[in-house]
Order: sequence, then structure tokens, then C-alpha cells
Amino acid sequence: MADRRTHMTVNTPRRNPSRTGAVSRRRLLTGLVVTPLLAAAVAACGDPDTEPAATDPTTGPTATDPTATDPTATSTPGAAITYPTDATTAVVRYAYEGGFVPVEVAFTQLPNLVVSGDGRVYRPAATTAIYPGPLVQPFTVRTITDEGVQTLLALADEHGLLAPPPDYSAELNIADAPDTVVRLQAADGSYEHRAYALGIAAADDDPESELTEPRRQLARFVQALVALEDTVGAAALGEETIVEPEAYRLRATPVDESTLGGLEVEPTFVDWPAAAGLDLATASSCATVTATQVGDTFADATQTTYFRQDGATYQLAVAIVLPGDAGCDS
Repeated sequence: MADRRTHMTVNTPRRNPSRTGAVSRRRLLTGLVVTPLLAAAVAACGDPDTEPAATDPTTGPTATDPTATDPTATSTPGAAITYPTDATTAVVRYAYEGGFVPVEVAFTQLPNLVVSGDGRVYRPAATTAIYPGPLVQPFTVRTITDEGVQTLLALADEHGLLAPPPDYSAELNIADAPDTVVRLQAADGSYEHRAYALGIAAADDDPESELTEPRRQLARFVQALVALEDTVGAAALGEETIVEPEAYRLRATPVDESTLGGLEVEPTFVDWPAAAGLDLATASSCATVTATQVGDTFADATQTTYFRQDGATYQLAVAIVLPGDAGCDS
């Protein structure tokens, strides 16, 4: 859980929400932090002094329309869409996955946005573009009201995403691009929508240039997530703070220190803490450690930090564990 006493606000530019446009990954893939593109205009309501609605454990949140007799009837105007309300479930998750990247990079790929069931939004925090960057990508967290979550789920429903995925394939002359992946857990179901090279073949900021209607619908929803503040309204969102990780997943690769002399930046060597209770020699694929186990081991570590244990040296790929993360089971 994040420590709200320490925070850093990520200032992200906004665009005119009255227009819609496709996700231009020509821009997104060049930065360390996803930059908001044009957003779909979605009216949002919310009182900044209003607490998130109480949850009925048998039906989920029903605050949007307290008079609705069937909170799962998503086709009824104003009816609430049920969703899990626990802290470990990702109700909305948007990410890029795959593409032509090293295995270590793929291992640390984290979502661009996660909305957890307990009403929190996680997004990558701004980091310096100067090499070497931090070993662990920092994330921000902020609260989101039930009304804000309902806005996102209603929009997903509007774009046909609270349903099994349609065919997102298209004739594309593009190689080695990632998939755009949206996962939703709501309305008594789990839905994954995966489209290869979404937005890359489209004209900049023009969703209508996507090649098929299913791809257009997915691109419009992704844009609404990228421009979250415009989509749900500032009143639905709390102050953004830096996440204090509770757990990490990592993979360790043995390295020969004699081969590191030619690095542009002189490497740093750190002793792996015995308190971690993890033999790095067994973590070549994936291992999970808690923040308590590793303490501040990763606090100042960069991409040129190496870890020594039992006479061996390892390079680590590390990512924080977020709600909905499959951990080492995937």
C-alpha cells in the first residue's frame, strides 16, 4: 500500500477531449512514460467530498443507481456494473505486451494503467531519461471513486469490451510490434482484448484510420484510459503518490565481472542480503520476494547495479507486483 506522506505528481499534458483519435505508438514507444493522446469526451460526475459507495458483498458496488433492482443489468441506463472490490484484483488493466525486446525487458514490462477493485489507480511514474535509469520502474497510485470506476466500465461496455473478444486481426505490414492488451474483470466475467500493432498503422490521432471496427472501438477505449483525468473527471481522482511496493518479482542472470569493464557507466556491486532468504542461483526464471525481505536493497539500484552472492555475480531484472499481476505463475 502506498505511503501517502511521500508523493510526486506526474504532470501529463492533456488534449482537447472533444475529439477522438487512435493511439499513436510512434510517440508512446519513444518515451519512458506513456503520454496522453487525444481522449474521448466522456462526461464524469463526482463530488470531491463524497466517499466511495458502500459495497454489498453479494452484488458488488451499486452506488451509481441505488434504485436499480438489478445491479448487474448493464443495459439499463444508470445501472451499476458489478466488479470485484478486493485490493489484489485488477478491474481494468491496459498494457503493451510482447514485441521484439530482450527477455529481461519483457519480464519487467508493466501495465500502463491498473484500476484495482478497492478503488486505486496505478500508473508508471516519471523517471529520468538519463542512462542508467532506476533498476525498478516506480509507479504512482491514487484513489478513484466508484463513480469513476463505473464511468470506465460503462465506456468499456459502450465499446463492446465487456464481452468475449472479437477478431482484432488486420492486414498489417508491420513486424516486431507489441500487442495492446486490455483486461477487464466486471459484470460477472473476465475479458481480454488483444490487438497487434494497434495504432501503429493508423494515422496520428485518427481512430477512424484503424483497419477494422473492432480495432477502432478498442483504440477509442485505450485513449480514454490514457487521458484518465479527462475521462472520469478530476473530482473522481485523489492525489497521486509514489507506490511503496509490498512485493517484487525478479529474475537473476549470472554475469562475468571481467566482461563489465567496457560499460559506459562504471557498474556498482552490491551484496545480496541474506535476510532475503533467496538463492539467486535458483531465480533464473522468476522468483518473488517481499519488501520486508529485501528492505532498501533496490532503493538506489540502477540498471548498472549488480548483485553478489556466494562468490557469483548476478544481473537482476526486477518489477514491483501490482494488482492483477500473475507473478511467477505466468
